[in-house]
Amino acid sequence: MNIRNNVLKLILLIVILLFLWQIILILIVIIDHMHGIDDTSYDINLSNKSKSTIPRLIHQMWKSENLNTYPINNSYFQWKKMYPDYKIRLWTDKDLENLLLTNDYKYLYSIYKSYIYSIQRADLGRLIILHAQGGIYADLDVFPCSEQVEKLRLSNVSLIIPRSTSGSSVINHFLIAQKSSPILNYILHEIVPLRFYKRIFLLPYLEVFSTGSFFLTRTLKKYIQLSNEKKEPLWILSDDNVNNYVHHYTGRSWHFVDGFILNQFQDKIEIRIIFSFIIFILFIIIWKYRTHFDLCKKFKGNSIK
Repeated sequence: MNIRNNVLKLILLIVILLFLWQIILILIVIIDHMHGIDDTSYDINLSNKSKSTIPRLIHQMWKSENLNTYPINNSYFQWKKMYPDYKIRLWTDKDLENLLLTNDYKYLYSIYKSYIYSIQRADLGRLIILHAQGGIYADLDVFPCSEQVEKLRLSNVSLIIPRSTSGSSVINHFLIAQKSSPILNYILHEIVPLRFYKRIFLLPYLEVFSTGSFFLTRTLKKYIQLSNEKKEPLWILSDDNVNNYVHHYTGRSWHFVDGFILNQFQDKIEIRIIFSFIIFILFIIIWKYRTHFDLCKKFKGNSIK
């Protein structure tokens, strides 16, 4: 009986240690993400500009040309209606794979094919498309709310990217870039298989963020900190600013339960406070259990004597 109890206690201890190890890995990712790009506005002067190196191209992506399979209302025809002098291109999975097979992007092909989740391929794909052709990228759930996007195109900056609601990170549902943007080139060459995320089996969907917001925030932070004085201009739109141009009807239809939890954690400070409180309580319970376990062992030892 004592052997059985000891085995059960050992198993419980191993489970607790594994759980704590997972929590530590998750906290490392979250803390790194929360200490993202500072709140510097990176504003650009839009006055007196009539020419642009950014082409009148709007890129969108879906699995196939059949937009009826998109799970929510899509913005493709809204962009065509509001921007008739722009070329609107819908990229399919096949189109993107063909682009990756060209000489310029073959070095990314094996990484692209290794991704488990389709959203990882989409995150990488939008960067490659903009680097290859330049223009504007908008998710199918991003709708133009005015004709002012043209002002962004006339900014002539290397890359325009919006901030998240929290302000400390960037997001990639709406992007504008020059063709062969040096900033995008820098980002693409920072893409490597990140094995760190594969170790987090408690929230496996964290691996998705290795190509999306987490990755872009970390990489752009590194770019901003470069000492090179010839860095290309980067415009990070505030959440309020981006809402003057587009509206994001966030579907997140590709998320599993853990992806939903992570996005709630990112978007809402209340969730972060509750999570921190739960972790604190968990540590107290484990410490109390450990103390109780030690006292029991000591008591049994004294009884035997």
